[in-house]
Parts: sequence; structure tokens; C-alpha cells
Amino acid sequence: PEADRRTFAYVGSTWTASNDNEDRTHGELRITALTADGDRPVLKYAFSPPAGGGKDDHWIRQLGGIAVHNGLLVASLHRLDLLLFANAATGEVLGKAAVESPRGLAFDAQGRLLVLSGRKLLRGAWDAKAAAPASTPAPAPVFETLVAEGLDDPQGITLDAQGRILVSDGGSSHQVKVFSPEGKPVQVIGHAGAPKAGPYDPLHMNHPAGMAVDANNRLWVTENDFLPKRVSVWNPDGTLWKAFYGPSKYGGGGTLDPEDKTRFLYADESRGAMEFALDWEKGKSRLTSVYYRPEAQDLKLPDHTAAPELAIHHQGRRYFTNCYNSNPTGGSAAMVFLERDGIARPVAGMGHAADWKVLQAPAFAARLDAASSGDGERDRGRNRDRDRRLLYLWSDANDDAQAQPEEVFFHASGTGGVTVMPDLSFCAARVDGKAMLYAPVGFSAGGAPLYDFAKGRTLAEGVLPPASSGGDQVLAGKDGWTVVTLGLGPFAQQSLSGTAHGKPSWSYPSAWPGLHAAHESAAPDRPGQLVGTTRLLGGFVTPRNTDAGQIWGMNADMGTIYLFTSDGLFVATVFVDKRLGKTWAMPAPERNMSLKGFTLGEENFWPTWSQTPDGTVYLMSGGKFSLVRLDGLETIRRLPASGITVTAADLEKSQGILATAEARRQQAEGGGTLKVALRSQAPVVDGKLEDWSKDGWVDIDKSGVAAIFNSDSKPY
Repeated sequence: PEADRRTFAYVGSTWTASNDNEDRTHGELRITALTADGDRPVLKYAFSPPAGGGKDDHWIRQLGGIAVHNGLLVASLHRLDLLLFANAATGEVLGKAAVESPRGLAFDAQGRLLVLSGRKLLRGAWDAKAAAPASTPAPAPVFETLVAEGLDDPQGITLDAQGRILVSDGGSSHQVKVFSPEGKPVQVIGHAGAPKAGPYDPLHMNHPAGMAVDANNRLWVTENDFLPKRVSVWNPDGTLWKAFYGPSKYGGGGTLDPEDKTRFLYADESRGAMEFALDWEKGKSRLTSVYYRPEAQDLKLPDHTAAPELAIHHQGRRYFTNCYNSNPTGGSAAMVFLERDGIARPVAGMGHAADWKVLQAPAFAARLDAASSGDGERDRGRNRDRDRRLLYLWSDANDDAQAQPEEVFFHASGTGGVTVMPDLSFCAARVDGKAMLYAPVGFSAGGAPLYDFAKGRTLAEGVLPPASSGGDQVLAGKDGWTVVTLGLGPFAQQSLSGTAHGKPSWSYPSAWPGLHAAHESAAPDRPGQLVGTTRLLGGFVTPRNTDAGQIWGMNADMGTIYLFTSDGLFVATVFVDKRLGKTWAMPAPERNMSLKGFTLGEENFWPTWSQTPDGTVYLMSGGKFSLVRLDGLETIRRLPASGITVTAADLEKSQGILATAEARRQQAEGGGTLKVALRSQAPVVDGKLEDWSKDGWVDIDKSGVAAIFNSDSKPY
């Protein structure tokens, strides 16, 4: 009855109070009221959290829940074993109460406070003779235990119209458990069990958390998980009414299985991967399985690598790799996975020893010491600089999906990005300055590919390091052609390059070779100009009914994709630079509509492509998360090989053309003499322009435009 009718919700969050996101000691609780007139800050409460927790999770898990009743706001600080009471109108802190491991909170219709404490449900009430807690310092409520058994790892709490208490429970349950107002169990919603890899069960919740009951007495449950991101809605009788599935990771992702276009694969960074069944006739999709969800006992993947996404069908088995979906700007370590009983298991890998923490175990120390010449500078795998100069190659010879020391081999060299070819060969971009291919020399009894460093084959020499945050990948093509998304001697570092039978054969300029280089780039002013090249879309595709041969695709940071032949001929720019194209904001999606003139936008990290058995090439557009059919590749025709003769007269004529073009430019833009003042003293750079009033100004280059805004605390 005393609720603030202008406020329809309160939002609570905990985070670091300092400007350093790595700070784990100075915490701040913020409560904000959402009102019809905009957001209203209610409370800022400083606290010092206990140690523990990694990165963002450290802060997210500080707050267990919030509840408001008659102007009294309560927040549970989970890791401080503390309830905080405040005036919801003024933000004044009214009092505190010690409660062990407090989680979700709610008030019942009588104004009693329900608190999840560890594995118990408590109910607290205030003495009727005490002062109104919303206006004066509140005495702590007197708690009684309402539920002492039957909860594994409770998280959230809400009530329905009948006063029943609903608790979202984790642990081994992952269900919503319903209790009477007196704390008696009356109902359980959802199938029981901890989240795991395998067939997807829509009647099972993964990490149920916050909840609400609507006017139809339906229960809405937010599931704090990524496989999938979901809000499930349940009928009063416990049956599933509807489920709402969340979006992709930042930058999109996912790819079609090249052997079956009804199967769509999506990896959510390193968290895991899901498969969807696509109904092409109806344009619908359905989640069918979580084919990779790492558990505590599973082999840890190298740093900066993702779950498996691209399917590779080889010798009757379905393998996967993460080589194209781990690093949005190019190279990284790569793993090969093998599907066993519907679950992807790691079976091989290659990359920097420094990036795989598994190798820091004492069991690997002797082999690492031997590979690094045994000079004592390594400290049992902890010398990151030394380990970065070691390349590892692992094969799961005993088929247990774990890495044993005798299965891991080392080569004393760093490397760039690693890719996986259709025959499961590893291609490494920079091994001793060379692009190398390591083909399987055999397979284990269970299908794990086996490799031998000594049998590596050189694809290119003189490979240059990346000039920016992009490139660093290799594709081994047919007929001796190799693509290197880096500069290759004797060509420029700012280029894409290739070899024929190991010899430098072609180079294509990439003046802004990477994501961060693109931030300083000019908009393209000619066809075929590359801006912000980052990572490969995948392997080669081969268009039907054309002599184009193999085609490969390169993503770019400004919303475009560039296509080339394996011998370095530019084919097309797909989509348009974000500064020139139409934004992806159609009133409604229409199947088979033309996307000519549209841009994919900036930081569209994860587009991919696949070629299905009928020869059709499909693009997953990335952050727009649409499957796009790429038409027209079959129309490519090679020009017949011929010589071009350039004479001195031709060069003289070209100079005349350039001079004429410059004269036209000056006529259009104006010209004159620029007078430069030679000062006896340097001007004062203080933001005031009076010192520069007599100076002349001229635009030298208008192709790049930049702006800066200073908000006093952070420059933009």
C-alpha cells in the first residue's frame, strides 16, 4: 500500500568502484529505480568483497537478490553474508543483518521477508511494535526456517497469487521447486539433472535463476546459461508453454554442416557448442543437441580458443575444428575434435606451448625442458616467453580425450595462426619464418589423427609477421597453390600473398591489414580496395560450371567480405563498407530478397561460409545472424593467358593522363599559394585559437575523417 506508484521496477548490480576493471577489492552496489520519468539512482553502497572469483564473475556473484516492499529495500550481499536495508525513496541505509550465504529475496503478502540462505529458506518478520522500517533505522527481522531440506543450490525466489513460494534450484536439480506458504513441497517444475552435453531437452532448465509470475499465473524463468540463452515460460500445471531463445555472441557466428544443410552448428566462444535442425521449407530452426559442453574433468582448451564449430567429414567420421572461430582477427591455436556418441571430443591440437595451461603440469616439465635446449630458463612451464617459442603438436593416441606427456611433441619455434584442412592437415602460418603443412601420418584405433613434426612440408618461405591485428592464416589449395593472409617476401608486409609449389607467386595490397588498422582507414575509393582484412571465412569453395577453381574469402572489419581465387585473382567485394552502404535495418526480412548495397557493419566478427553437396554457397552473415545464399560465383570466367607490352610511349601517355586529372582536381577544388609563418616562438597549445588567427589552412587529404570528444573523465 505504501509502494511508490511511479516506480515499476528496481535494478541492482555490483561492480568495481574504481576505474580499473581488474580491481577486485573496491566494490560498489548500485540500486536504480526504473520509472516512467526515466531511471532514478537510489543507492550507492561501497563494500570490500572477499577474495575469490575470476574476472567479471567475481563481481556478478556478489549480489544475491533484491526485494522492495512498502518503501523498504533489501539487498543480499551473497559473499559478505549480509542483508542490507535501505529507504527506497531516499537511498538512506537503515540497517544490516547477518545471514549466511543469502541469495534470492522476496516479500510475501503479509510483508514478511523470504530469504534463501545457503540450502535453506528463511522467513523473517518484524515486531509489530517496532518503528516502521522504511522511515527509521530498521531493526533486523526475526528469522525462522521455513524449508530445511530439499534444496541443492537455490538461487531465486518468487510467489504466485496463492502465496505459494517458488524457488529456482541448481546443484543436481536445475528445477523450480514449489512450496506452500507454510514451506511444504507441493510441486516440481522441469526435468531434473545438471547441465550436460548431449541431446537437448526443452523440458530441462539450465541454471534457473530469476523468476516472475504473470497475470495468467504462468511462471517466467530466466536461465543463466549460454547453451542456450533462454527464458522459459511454464503453465501452472508445470507444462512448458513457450520458450524464448537469446541471440548469438558478439559478432555472430555459426556455420552449416557442409554435408547436410539441415544441420547448423554454433559455438558460443569457449563455453560450448550447439546444433540446430533447419527446416528450409518453413524457414524455422530447432535446437537439437549440445554437442560440446566442457565439464571440470574434461581436457582444458588452449587460451583464446573457442569450442568446435566447423564440421569436417573424413573417412566416414564427423570431425570438428575451432580454427576459424577462435580469433576474430586471424590466427590462433587450433584443435581437432571427433564426434563420439553425439559429443565432440578433443583428439588433436597445435599451437604455442605458452597458450596451453595443460602443459604447465609437472608431468610435462621434462619434455618442455628438452625441447627448449634444457638451459634452465624455463620454470616448469611458467616461463611464458620461453614457451611462446615452442610449438606443440598433440595427438590423442590412446583415445581418452586427455593429453599425456608422451602424446605431446615440441618444436623449438614460435608460430602464427593454425588452420585445419579437409584432410585434417594442420597448416601453421609462421614456423621458423615458413608456412608449414603437417598431414596425418596415421590414425589411432579410435580415429584420432596422428602427426609427425619431421614429416612437415614447407608451403612458403619468408613469411612476414602481421602488420596489424589481422591475417596470420594459411590455406593449402589444389595444384600446389598456397594462400597466406600475410605479407610474403619479397612482397610487402601490408598484403595478402601466395605461392605456387612453394615459390612466391602473387601478392595483393592490403594497406589497412587488420581490425585496429581499419579504425584509422579511409573509405574505399576504388573497386577491389581492401580495408581492415581480418580472418578467413573458412576453407576453399569451388563454384560449379566455371574454370575459376578454388575460391577463398576474407572477412573485413568495415562490413565487407573479399573473395579471391587460390592463385591470387581478386573476384569480388561482397557487401559494402559501413561508411558507404545501407544499414541492415529492413522493415521485415524477406526470403530471397537482394542484399545488394547493404553493409554488414563494423566489428562483424564471425561470418562464415559453407558449400553444400549441390554446389550452393551459403554465408552466415555474422552479427546479423542470417543465412545468405551467395549467387553468381558460377558466372566467373578466366581471361585467356596473354602478354602485356608496356612501351616508353605508354608510360609517357600515362603521365599525361595523371597531369590532366590533377589539373581537373585543382580546378574543382581550387588552388593557390599557402603562406607559412616562421615564428620566433612556439605557439601555446592550450585549446585557444588566437595564436593561430593569422595562419592559412588547407586540406591535404580528405579521405580520412576523425573526431574526438572529451567527457572530462574518458577520451572518445
